[in-house]
Amino acid sequence: MVVGTPQARVIQMATEQVQVIVGEWYWGVKCPECGAMAAHVPDPTRGQGDSNITNEKPSEAQVTLTCPNGHRFSARTENLLRFEWGAQ
Repeated sequence: MVVGTPQARVIQMATEQVQVIVGEWYWGVKCPECGAMAAHVPDPTRGQGDSNITNEKPSEAQVTLTCPNGHRFSARTENLLRFEWGAQ
């Protein structure tokens, strides 16, 4: 989608890349293309205790992610890992 006047146009892209914070915990998976971790959703338990991320509805068993290098890919929720951003 292109937004703005003809003199100052900004292109907005739809992406599944999550805005991440160093030191925070996320559910995600390694990018199959470059190996960088891609975050799907924040982990509210911060790596401790039970979480129901892998028990989502069957319609959400497959998620689309974008790694920090811009590679888009799909992953099954059962393959998501908990990780601390910046510690990998």
